[in-house]
Amino acid sequence: MRVWARRAEKESSARGVARAAVEGASREELLREAVKDLARARFADRIGVWLQMESSPSARSDSRGMLQGIVWDAENSETPKEWAHLSVEAPLPQDLLLGGKSVEQDLGGAPDQPVIGPLVGLRRVLWTPVQRAGQLAGVILAGIRGRQALIPRERAESVAAQLALALRLQEEESDARGKKSDIVLARRILSGLAGDHRVDASLQVLADSCTHSGREKSGPGATFAVIGVLLEQSEKSMSEMFAEFRWQSGGAEWTRAIEGRPLVSLWRKALTERRVIGGEPPGAWSQEAVARIVAFPLESEGELLGTLVAGLSHHAASLANLERLEWRAALAAAALKERRRKKKELHHAEWQQTFLDTSREPLVIVDQSGGVISVSRGARDLVGKDLPSGESSQTALAAGQHFQELFRAPHRERIEKWLRMALGREPLSSEPAGEFREAELQNGLNVHLHATASLPGGNLKISLEPVARVESLSLGDRAETELQSVLDWLEEGVVLFDADENVRVMNTRFQQIAGLDPQESATIKTLEDLIALLQGQSAEPWQFAESWRQLARGIEGGVRQELRMVRPASHTLERAARPVLDSAGRQLGRVEIYRDLTAHRIFQSKLLQTEKLVALGQMVSGVAHELSNPLTSILGNAQRMLLRRDASRNTEDARRIVQEAERASDILRQLLLNARETSPERRLFSLNQVILRATDLQRLTLEAEKIHLEIDLDPALPFVQGDPGQLQQVLINLVRNAQQAIEQQGGGGVIRLRTRTIGEQRLLLEVEDTGPGIPQAILARIFDPFFTTKAAGVGTGLGLAIVLSVVREHGGQVRVKNSAHGGAIFQIELHAAEETPQEKEGVPFEPERVALGSVAIGQPEEIRIRTAPQPGNARGARVLVVEDEPTVARLIGDVLEDEGMNVDVLLDGREALERAGHQPYDLVICDMRMPGLDGQYFYNSLVRTGSPLRERFLFVTGDVVGAQTRQFLEKNRLPHVAKPFRVEELTEKVHLALKSPPPREPASVGASRKRAARNG
Repeated sequence: MRVWARRAEKESSARGVARAAVEGASREELLREAVKDLARARFADRIGVWLQMESSPSARSDSRGMLQGIVWDAENSETPKEWAHLSVEAPLPQDLLLGGKSVEQDLGGAPDQPVIGPLVGLRRVLWTPVQRAGQLAGVILAGIRGRQALIPRERAESVAAQLALALRLQEEESDARGKKSDIVLARRILSGLAGDHRVDASLQVLADSCTHSGREKSGPGATFAVIGVLLEQSEKSMSEMFAEFRWQSGGAEWTRAIEGRPLVSLWRKALTERRVIGGEPPGAWSQEAVARIVAFPLESEGELLGTLVAGLSHHAASLANLERLEWRAALAAAALKERRRKKKELHHAEWQQTFLDTSREPLVIVDQSGGVISVSRGARDLVGKDLPSGESSQTALAAGQHFQELFRAPHRERIEKWLRMALGREPLSSEPAGEFREAELQNGLNVHLHATASLPGGNLKISLEPVARVESLSLGDRAETELQSVLDWLEEGVVLFDADENVRVMNTRFQQIAGLDPQESATIKTLEDLIALLQGQSAEPWQFAESWRQLARGIEGGVRQELRMVRPASHTLERAARPVLDSAGRQLGRVEIYRDLTAHRIFQSKLLQTEKLVALGQMVSGVAHELSNPLTSILGNAQRMLLRRDASRNTEDARRIVQEAERASDILRQLLLNARETSPERRLFSLNQVILRATDLQRLTLEAEKIHLEIDLDPALPFVQGDPGQLQQVLINLVRNAQQAIEQQGGGGVIRLRTRTIGEQRLLLEVEDTGPGIPQAILARIFDPFFTTKAAGVGTGLGLAIVLSVVREHGGQVRVKNSAHGGAIFQIELHAAEETPQEKEGVPFEPERVALGSVAIGQPEEIRIRTAPQPGNARGARVLVVEDEPTVARLIGDVLEDEGMNVDVLLDGREALERAGHQPYDLVICDMRMPGLDGQYFYNSLVRTGSPLRERFLFVTGDVVGAQTRQFLEKNRLPHVAKPFRVEELTEKVHLALKSPPPREPASVGASRKRAARNG
């Protein structure tokens, strides 16, 4: 019965505090409900409940470490007011403060113990902690005056638990209200930026929201907040940056100090280091109102725009409020970016209008609806020409009217249709939709319309070119005009001479090839005029002129010759000449056609260089393959020395041999992977592994040039579907370009490689260097094939073209920009694979084990030799080793004999195949490439004869990266060890192979054993 009553009282208490929390009770109401619940049980003469004080911007700094609560006494209706505050320090019990345990005290038994106010007159007390997230959030006191039995803890601890849950519920609700408020604020700011609202107003709203001054009254609770815009001219000098703080919130005494020396150093450091910087307020500041000052850099797309500085009180200085301020800083950066964009657009519009007001060229700017926005002076003059009396050019062409209204009625419908097409196409200057052959203005003039460019905001610039009447031209003039028009379309330069060596026609392409401007071309009337202008540009001026005159004196058939020109730039021209004959066979003149062979010759030289690189790659592949055998022997025997117990004196020497051999092995694998000509493949792989493999080969070269390589890889990067070899070549090209850029300026530098996830299905690779950057004039051409700024013999001009081609084949994008600190940043964006690596056809996916995170390439780590596990069926097993390289064969045999196996080593594949058919073996280890009978033929022979050894077969190969080798191993699901290998790699694969069911004895072996048994 007592148990039931105690349980009912406990449930009644829990319901009281819990109900109050669910109904949204304040902290004071929770205190009253807890005291009522405990007092209702009547097991104590005095009850006190204290909780942490709620955070408030107006709270004093000396209130930290204080609890606020209510004290109830059975004999006194009122208790002293000072009992409502409890300091969290001694003489409260240490187990209560630090251990989070209920503590019972006998005050009568310890007369020397200090007694605080709420304990006066009590004999026995029970302290119960209210804990939240492992921290003390409150205290419950239950005390009695007499010598009664022990105070029951169960009731007090139940109320304490409910109070802890209530406090957590209040905090969660407060966080939810804050996040909802932040979302509302973000929508308000972003909608304002997308519309026509003033950006300055949005920035003031952001400043107000930091200090509870906005509409929602639920900001992070900063004492003050200021937003400053960085002056553009100060971006070049990071140490003397200037900012204009136009948006402020909070007390004026705080915001005025933002330009004082201590705070200037703080926000300048945040901008210089591009990270959040916090600091203590100056000593003269009131520590009660501001306990921490935080400066946020405002950055968008790598561009510094300004800073947000806020001061936080002790109660507001929390990680949650810091994140909410950081969220507002991101919104402020977006607002400043939009503000700068609109400022540039306004400046451009003002400059454009000034240009139009003074330009004689007839130009009209129209908007997306076809309405006239602005016109040039020349357009007003053209449209107003020959207007009827009383109608001025200002009324004939004014902003706001529709463009088609400038023309006569029969043309308006066609012009309106053309205008819609022109507004919907990009780029307009090279598309047929950007042209309108002829239209008649209101004043009767015919004009040719040309949409020359698409302006910001989707506006269109249209030029009006007067067209002469074709009817007014003579038949001869019309033919010459048509001929000139046709020749101007040709890609070759054309010059037409008559019989007296007068220049009849010269097309625009010839003027470009010869480097003639329009004024010079207008002065050319005869061949001698042409020779006089071009003779000085030739590499051999006298022979150049004489050859041209000989060509003029007599030409019967076709002539073809090359001309070397040195000005205005070095280039080679091909000249082809033919006579022009009439119907009777009389010569009327000649035509000369010129082609620029410079690009063709460069292309030929680049192809020759490419052929040399291919030959070099094949040679490197052969050398690397030959080195794999001696490296295998060196590495394996050095490891065996380390594993011997009697080699203690030579342990350090052997360890160094192993370390250097492994370095050489890694380099060898990379050379084989890079030099091997493999067909493109598409499979799942880790981009981080590709980066580490690509940079390992270049580490020594970079260190020699004092270039530091920093690698920051996202360990959670998703897999990529594609060809890892091609992407490795992309990375090698980018790192090599960065190295050459740094070498140009001398003094060493840094190359940074970063990976991270962007969005749900995208990942980003960045290659950044501290070189001089890319000049803006050539930034758009760096991906063109054979375009290079390097000296002859240094670069081929194909590296970045290959990068662009490979990334596009993988469905990615390549972007390049100059860093604000100098140097270039190449960004490669790729699609993440939609699936994760799974086991295929029983073969498990085994990614390479690499350490990710932020690393710097340095010296190789210390070598750790480990032994493979030894199953019970390994010792005594019979193994056949087939290897044509004696040192490698002997190494494999020694390693397996160390494991307790019986090993037969053969150097000839045919002999080994014959022995495998007559003697029982548990495992065959065979080299892939051998003279005569190779490994593939050996295995296929076992398959054809049905030998059970095909189930226990291990390949040793130095050609694992070859396409045919890899395809053979994957098709037959065969285990292999790649040369050069470590001892434990070999033993692990051998033990795994021996775990499969034992092979049956060859029929010949079984029959001979039966005959021997009968004879015996």
